[in-house]
Formats: sequence, C-alpha cells, structure tokens
Amino acid sequence: MTTYSIPSPSEQSIPQTENFFKFVLLMVLLQASFYVTDYTLDHFALQWAAIGRMLFIGSMAVMNGFLIIGLGVLAHDAVHKVLFRNLTLNEWVGGIATGFVMVPFYANRQFHLTHHRYAHQPELDPENEMHSPSFWYAATIGATMGLYLQYKIFFIDLFTRLFDARYTGALLKDITFLLLAAGFYFILPTLWGVNLLFTSVATLLTFPLVFSYRALSDHYGIPAVARKSQQREYITDGTAWYSETDPIKVTGWVVLTHPWLEWLWSSVNYHEVHHKYPYLSHQHLKTVFENTRSQVPYMVINGYSASLWNLYKRPYYESPEQAQTFLTVKSN
Repeated sequence: MTTYSIPSPSEQSIPQTENFFKFVLLMVLLQASFYVTDYTLDHFALQWAAIGRMLFIGSMAVMNGFLIIGLGVLAHDAVHKVLFRNLTLNEWVGGIATGFVMVPFYANRQFHLTHHRYAHQPELDPENEMHSPSFWYAATIGATMGLYLQYKIFFIDLFTRLFDARYTGALLKDITFLLLAAGFYFILPTLWGVNLLFTSVATLLTFPLVFSYRALSDHYGIPAVARKSQQREYITDGTAWYSETDPIKVTGWVVLTHPWLEWLWSSVNYHEVHHKYPYLSHQHLKTVFENTRSQVPYMVINGYSASLWNLYKRPYYESPEQAQTFLTVKSN
C-alpha cells in the first residue's frame, strides 16, 4: 500500500506556463466579450424588445464575471506567492490580475493572510463582516463590503505609511495596478468603438453578485472555530503563520463542480484544502483532497447552485450537529 505524502513548499510544482497562458487568455476573452456585446447590440439586436436587450447585456455581464473570478483566483495564488517562482513576475502579474477585480493587491494580501490566520473565528476573521449578518446580506452586500474593507486598509496605509520604506513600493504598485485595470475597462474598449455602459460598466456593476455566487460557498454555514486571541493583528506578508494551521479543523467547503469550471477558477472549489495547506499551488488541491478525504475532515457538497440552496436557510456559523451531514470524517 502506497502512502500519500503532501508536497512541501519546495517540493511542489507550480504550473507557471499554464498560469501565464490562462492570465492572457482571460484578458483577451474579456476584451473580446466587450466587442461582441457591442457589435451584437448594434447589428443584430436592433429589433429586439427592451427586455431582450437587457437580458443579453446581463447574460454577457455574468459571463464576464466568471472570467474576472478566474483572474481573481490567479491573483489569489500570487498573494500566496505560488503563481510564479520568480517573485517579481509573481507580484506584477498577480497585481495586474487583482486590479481586474478592482482590488489593491497588497491591501488584499494583508486582508487575505489575516483571514487565513483567523479563519472563521468570530469577530477576528475579517471576512466576518462580509457574511455574518444573514445569507441575503452576504449574497447582496457582502462583496461590496469586502471591497470597502480592503480599500480601507489601502487608504490607511496610503495616508499614514506612504513614506515608510516598508510600504512605499507596495502602495505605488497598487496605484499602478488599479490604473492599468481602469485603462483596460474604460479606455481600451473605446479604441474599438465599444459602448462602455453596456459592457464594462454593466460587467462591474454585476460582478459583486457573481462573486457572491461563488464566494458564499467558501465559508458560509461552517461551525465557528474557537478564537485564538482577543484582538486581530493584520499580517502584511510572510509565511510563519502557516504553522498555525490545523488540518483537523474545518473552516470551509469543498464544492465538487464541473471540470471546465474547476479549470477556469483554478481549483478554488477545493477551498478547504487550500486552508489546510495554504502554501500549495492550486495544481495540487484536487489530488490532496482525493488522497486525504478519508483521513482528515472536509465538508463536501456537489455543485455551487446546490450549495447556495443548502446555505440560504443556514446561519453563517452553523452548529456542529448540523455540519455532520457533510463531513467526510465524522467527529466523535
């Protein structure tokens, strides 16, 4: 019998060529979608009823949201420094990808690494403010609240730490990444004569809801994790906190989904695997899950739509008794 060994940070492989290909492909598809939407409205949809045009614009905006999530997940790997082994390439490609989600990269790193450290601990996990009031709050307002919290970090750093050598470079790069994203959404399409209102603007206005469709299935409906401290301390960088992760604890979901969506979103559906082993590239998450699901607990559900149907009637912090149904390894 072969014993499976989880790769160490130095042993793991990172699909650098595939990551770069996907990054470029998603940008091209997003820009092409803007052109196709505008061309269709100008040449084929003139006789459509207003409701038909609105449905078409909305459908394309939702599809674009799926593409932007794909870029966001690549950026997420960059936050953990596993998008590329070359740190400069990792930071720049990751920063540009994060910009497409309209989030500052280094502020996102602070927010996200802090989320990992306090994952699903009431009042300490920064994502608590995005999801905890109710399912419908999380589904409609949660993503916008997440933007607010990350821009709050960004502006506090900008106005208090701009001339601190530890932050200056990161802040200037964040501004650059956001300006590049703004150019992509609001300047580049105009070069093709594209109507921004029905393309970029519609996409960005729709995106928070599309984001919530996926993000709710990260941690919503999971029993609370015992607090490790009384006060949150933001993590700006580093990996020392990795030692605090405990594979026996469950803080998130594994959503089994279609292979094409798994590829598009770089295996983010194995979210709990990522929280147990946060140093791993997305390439390893599925394999680790399949080889450890009978040894360590995961909460598993089939499909994102089924997940939302399950979650809408649950609180953010579910009771341990209710969670038993979904566990691969039952607690005593």
